[in-house]
Amino acid sequence: MTANDAIIKSYREIVDRFDGDPLKVTPDLPPGRYDRTAVEMVIVVRALRLGGVDRPITFVKASNARRAVEEVLCGDAVLTGQQLDTSVLNDRQNIDDLYLSDPVTPVGEFHKLFYCLPENKKVLAARSAEDLNRAGRGIIGTVWDNDRQVLGDMGITNLIQAPTFPCLIKMILAGRADWIPMEASNQPGMERIMEGKRFVPVPGIRFSLIESRHFMVSRVHPDGQAVFNALQAGLRELRRQGFIRAMLDATGFHQTDRLGWKTLNQDAVDLHRVRPAPAR
Repeated sequence: MTANDAIIKSYREIVDRFDGDPLKVTPDLPPGRYDRTAVEMVIVVRALRLGGVDRPITFVKASNARRAVEEVLCGDAVLTGQQLDTSVLNDRQNIDDLYLSDPVTPVGEFHKLFYCLPENKKVLAARSAEDLNRAGRGIIGTVWDNDRQVLGDMGITNLIQAPTFPCLIKMILAGRADWIPMEASNQPGMERIMEGKRFVPVPGIRFSLIESRHFMVSRVHPDGQAVFNALQAGLRELRRQGFIRAMLDATGFHQTDRLGWKTLNQDAVDLHRVRPAPAR
C-alpha cells in the first residue's frame, strides 16, 4: 500500500489507540489530531479485512499522489492508501491500467476551503473567486492538477505551485503566497496548525473538486484482482454501516455542509453530477 511517512505514522497512532486492531477503530478521535489521509488508510485496511484479506500491511513510500499511482501502475504496490481522482494520472498513463474502487467520495462532495494566515485580512474578506484573485496569490502542489483545473475554470489565475506540502506552507510563511486550498479540519473554527503557525479558512466559501474519488488497485500486481474484490466487498459493508462517512466526519470533512457554506463553482458541480462514475 502506498503512503508517505507522516501518513504511516498517523495511521499507526490511530490503530494503536484501539489495541492495534483496525476492526476496532471507532470515529472517536481527538479533535484536530488526524487528517483525512490517515483516516482513509484506516478505511481501506478495514475494508480489506472485512473482504477477507488478513495478511499484514506493508508500505511502499510515495512522496505524493502521482508517485503513489506510478507505484500501483507498475505493480510495486498493490493499491493506494488514500482516495484519489483520475486527474492525478499524467498524460502517459491510462486509467484502464488500474482497478477503481466504487467512489469513496461521490462527484461534488469533495470540498476545499481557502486557508490563510489570520492576519491576512484581504484574503479573509473575500467572498468570490474575483475577490480571491484580487486579494492575493494562491499556492497549490505541482501534482494538484484537479485543483489547478477547477480553480482556473472559476477564473482564479493568481496561482503558483510548489513540489511538496511543506514547501507550500513555507512559501506562505515567507510571504510569497497568500492562501492554500485544503479540506476543513475538525479543530475549533476549522483552523489548522501548519509548520507551527495558525491558519484559518476564509469564512463562508468553498469549492468542489467535482471528480469522484476512489482507491486505486494495480491490474499488473499478482494480487491485484483478489485485493480489488476484497476491497469492493469491504467498502460496501463499511458504507452500509455508515463507517466511511463517520470516519471522514471525524476529520471535519463534511463540516461546511452542516454550516451551509457557499460552493463557488456550484454550477460546474451540477453539470458534472450527471456523469456516471467510471466502472472498473
